[in-house]
Amino acid sequence: MEFVDDEHEKFWEEKNLIMQKYGKTDVYYKSIVYTLGICETTRSNFNKIFSIENGEINIDSVNGAFQTGTSEKVTRMAFSLWNRCNYDSNEDRKKGKVSEYYNPSEIFCCSYAPYFVEALKIRYPEYFKVYQNNRTIKINDTNEKESKNNYGIYVRSGTKDKFLVNIEVNDKVKDLLELARKSDYNVAEIYIDEGFSGKVEGRISLQKLLNDISIGKINGVIVENLGQLVREDFTTTKIFLDQIKDNGAKVITVQDGKLQNLFDFLNDMNKEIVKDINKLAQAERRKRIAQSKKKIKNKDNESR
Repeated sequence: MEFVDDEHEKFWEEKNLIMQKYGKTDVYYKSIVYTLGICETTRSNFNKIFSIENGEINIDSVNGAFQTGTSEKVTRMAFSLWNRCNYDSNEDRKKGKVSEYYNPSEIFCCSYAPYFVEALKIRYPEYFKVYQNNRTIKINDTNEKESKNNYGIYVRSGTKDKFLVNIEVNDKVKDLLELARKSDYNVAEIYIDEGFSGKVEGRISLQKLLNDISIGKINGVIVENLGQLVREDFTTTKIFLDQIKDNGAKVITVQDGKLQNLFDFLNDMNKEIVKDINKLAQAERRKRIAQSKKKIKNKDNESR
């Protein structure tokens, strides 16, 4: 995702947390929030233009006193992506009076045009895929008796070359199946996304995997590394992992050629960090006690 500047990116990250809070993270919300973050004027007056909580645009804000010629273009672009709005006021909407200023020749006639294209990619990801493919391979039927040990293998490749991606995916699947067999993990299904980046949205096989976890069809996922599942900021990664963990499922990754529960690995890391902090605290405490004893001894010597 491309941003105009650091302020645009910061705005996006802040609003993204709010969208996640209200569970409104589809392409409609993402595209309008991204677009309204493009210029400083619409960022500053965001709440006058759009409500994330209520999912409503304020059409009359196009004529707000705060608007500039350029910010009006940004606002109209955002409204177009939200619900194909092409009115300049609620009154015009009631009368069916369409505004000519919503024409692409009007909106795209500014320096923000490249970022309007980026907004279109967010709103219509399915039409901007150079090469993306998804598929699942069923290994065996699952049943309630076996359900506690049913796992899915997930493989993602960001490569666009179909020949190279087949080699990469086949090698990963082969290695993970072998490791699963050695560790007595029952693989029920293989989930494959080809030509996708590490961003969570847009990956059909990944969403199917998450759904199968939520309904208890599988009890975890076996993956080469965490980057295969999610490669985003810390907050998004934590939310993603919590979603899996809250369903009582596991994420099994490859560590030193062996399969390991990622959650156990992270817990062990946290324990070691706590141990190190406690050691430092104890050392500091001993140091202060020694210093205090030394001061008391020096005062006793001086009094004599």
